[in-house]
Amino acid sequence: MTKDFDLVVIDGGPAGISGANTAAIFGKRVALVEKLGKVGGAGINTGTIPSKTLRETALALSGWRSRKLFGVDLSLRREATVEDFMRHKEHVVAHDRKRREEQLRTYKIETFHGAASFIDPNTVRIAPDTLLRGAKILIATGSSPVRPPEFPFEHPRVHDSDEILEIGILPKTLAVVGAGVIGAEYACTFAALGVEVHLVDGRDSLLSFLDREISENIQRAMTAAGVHFIWKEKVVRCDAPANGKNNAHAHLRRDHRSGRRARRCRTPEQYGRPESHRGGSHAG
Repeated sequence: MTKDFDLVVIDGGPAGISGANTAAIFGKRVALVEKLGKVGGAGINTGTIPSKTLRETALALSGWRSRKLFGVDLSLRREATVEDFMRHKEHVVAHDRKRREEQLRTYKIETFHGAASFIDPNTVRIAPDTLLRGAKILIATGSSPVRPPEFPFEHPRVHDSDEILEIGILPKTLAVVGAGVIGAEYACTFAALGVEVHLVDGRDSLLSFLDREISENIQRAMTAAGVHFIWKEKVVRCDAPANGKNNAHAHLRRDHRSGRRARRCRTPEQYGRPESHRGGSHAG
């Protein structure tokens, strides 16, 4: 079966949905292809909205913004689980996804779920018997977390920036590899919840695309919040025990120009809450 459209959009993330909606508003017949079972992409399902909601929920639950109010300590004192502060995230994500799905229905955009592959420059296959032909094809497949080979991501204590949103237990210690936008955001979020956070990066400054004064002020604020910075270090190996019960260890090597030898970064497990090691990110 072959269906003809003015525009076929591959991937239902924010860019793909916006492109599809715009074309439909101008009277074009549009098909949207999403590989996964839910539209929204990283922006709605695993990235922007979930991480921002998690951050705000963490700040609210930890009383971070109120800790200095009249000298009252409102820090998180109980054994919280990730589920405690993920509940609101799930509500926000579901609400925004529903809004996007309603837009697609309003503009009469046909949605197909499955992996798209090109048959020719104007035709994509969704299933063995489903072909979509478009006068124009918009590829908006977005991004996914980097997974360096040094990290055993199959281990329950090693996570990328998507998986960290799904962990079941709030860790006592967390090593974040990569001091870009995503890494810095998660470092701040977990530090606000009282997690001991170590932020590792091969560069020598935080968010180098910012003005130095701004970057330094953010770093000072993060340090005051309890984030420990490890600069000019590269992770050359990550050891994670097969039993999944002991700490994961990141072996670091400083830039060869410094003359420093490799060392091991270890953050101890305490109070029965395991360490998580986050590797990879959407950006930075």
